[in-house]
Amino acid sequence: MLTISLQIGELHFEDISKESLGEVLKLYNQNEQNMYATGIDHALSIDEINEKYLEVLVNSHEFFAGLFCKSSGVNVLVGVVKGRIDYENSEEAWISSILIDSSQQKKGIGKKVIIAMMELLNKSYDVKRVYVGLIAGNKIGRMFWQSLGFCYMRTIEQYIRLNDHTEDFIIMNKAL
Repeated sequence: MLTISLQIGELHFEDISKESLGEVLKLYNQNEQNMYATGIDHALSIDEINEKYLEVLVNSHEFFAGLFCKSSGVNVLVGVVKGRIDYENSEEAWISSILIDSSQQKKGIGKKVIIAMMELLNKSYDVKRVYVGLIAGNKIGRMFWQSLGFCYMRTIEQYIRLNDHTEDFIIMNKAL
């Protein structure tokens, strides 16, 4: 796993640990928008989140970072970002998901997280371009990525199955 350690004001990134998987699971399952944004059409189980964690843990190109803030002296998980540096082209990275706790949304945290993550990937790993993929119907997600300067690249038709129907998948990218 790529090690992510980063401070953004009162917030800090650190690698997800096995002990924090229960909190990560709550975040993934918090609401339908979180599930839709990650391309999952059902509540994840602890076994499924553990499997995602193990896949990242054994791969030197992938990251799975939690965004934490201190509350009453305790680190509280308020978001996660997951992705990888491309295996064949180390100048490219993919952000596969970003989730912010619903109580913390609409405060600019997601944008700060992505900007900081892109800067870290560029400075620490020499990444020159970042890609994201999202469900074509995810208008909120598309507006979010566009507001960060990501541009439409292409559509993969009928790529992902959600709620008993197939959805198109949009790929966007941004040069760093």
